Amino acid sequence: MKKLFFLFVILFSGLVFAQNADQKKILEDSQSFMSMFQKRDYDGMLDLTHPGIFEKVDRQTMTRTFKMLLEGNDEFKIEILDPNKNTFNVSDIFTTKENTKYAFTTYPMKMKMTFLKEKFDESKKKTVISMMAVQGMDAKFLDDSSLEMSKQAMIIALNDKVTGNTWKYLNYDEANPLYVSVVPVEVMKKAKEYYADLLIKQKENAN
Repeated sequence: MKKLFFLFVILFSGLVFAQNADQKKILEDSQSFMSMFQKRDYDGMLDLTHPGIFEKVDRQTMTRTFKMLLEGNDEFKIEILDPNKNTFNVSDIFTTKENTKYAFTTYPMKMKMTFLKEKFDESKKKTVISMMAVQGMDAKFLDDSSLEMSKQAMIIALNDKVTGNTWKYLNYDEANPLYVSVVPVEVMKKAKEYYADLLIKQKENAN
């Protein structure tokens, strides 16, 4: 009986150690991803992105999209605010029936948008803030042309055959067809449940 007990302890310890090692890797990668996002290191971001995405959209197109979104134009510019690395949290490691390992990293994301040719009065500010709320973002105007936006964001970490059994990442976004085309249904269901629970807890803590 003692031998069985000690065998169980050894096996359990090994599983916990593996979880901790994976969680540490995911945490470091997620923090690096956001740092690259802020610095506009597109190649670094794409190196960490799940390769299944590139079966749908090539890297050059992805890079152009990032540049268009982050570098703005003569109408506006966007700045990703420096995230506090201590606010990143990694879930347990889960495994699907098809042996895909996955986990979730959550963190508060903040960005600043500056409109270069437009100023907003109080009525327009309320309209914009309402529009942001529909997108799940809290927003506030810093002045008549600068808007700060924030939301609880989530990254999905996937470890499967496509990634060569290494950890690669996708932003959680159910409205994005690329996300839907790459993420297994079982993972999507778990992600939706996990994110909803996160928002509920966040709201409870705020009250």
